[in-house]
Amino acid sequence: MIALLVGDLAAAEYFLATLFRSATHALDLWAVWGRCLEGVLLIKRSDTVNGLRYLRAGIDELRDSGFTLTYTTFLGAAAEGLCKSGQFEEALFTINGAIARATNGGVELGLSELLRIKSQILAAQHDRESAMNCLIEALAVARAQSALAWELRSTMVLARLLSEDGQRDEAHHTLALVYDRFTEGFETAELRIARQLMEDLA
Repeated sequence: MIALLVGDLAAAEYFLATLFRSATHALDLWAVWGRCLEGVLLIKRSDTVNGLRYLRAGIDELRDSGFTLTYTTFLGAAAEGLCKSGQFEEALFTINGAIARATNGGVELGLSELLRIKSQILAAQHDRESAMNCLIEALAVARAQSALAWELRSTMVLARLLSEDGQRDEAHHTLALVYDRFTEGFETAELRIARQLMEDLA
């Protein structure tokens, strides 16, 4: 999961292969978890059809097993894949379910990410006001949790929306304020994308 979070897809693929080789009948649950992660990896590589197929099957198995620690995270990934494939209504239904589950179940660690994903789905449906409101909430949650990486992700979405509205200077300033708080990890995919976006906005 760490490799996926920092955007090192080659490392993620290697660790997934290792996980599948290590899984035995006694560890079937980890194989299910691995299939979900493989679905996330495929979606990140733009293979949304197979990624969603893996995720849907894995999510169903996780729900049936009662092992739901990362359930909302995988629901969020599925919603993101659905949005990428243009299935906006199902994407919104899926992300709303994930947010409700995280909020009602008290598992709010990934809530900022779920709200960011929802904002992108809303933006894809041209509901910019709702998308902006969702991003504001995502940023508030990330800041309350001191989750700088999640704050950066939401801020990048916000910067793109501001830029599309002709507010390039505001977009650059908003993103720079978050980027400048990082002290390491500058060669990770996320920070490279943020740096490139700031250069594009300058």
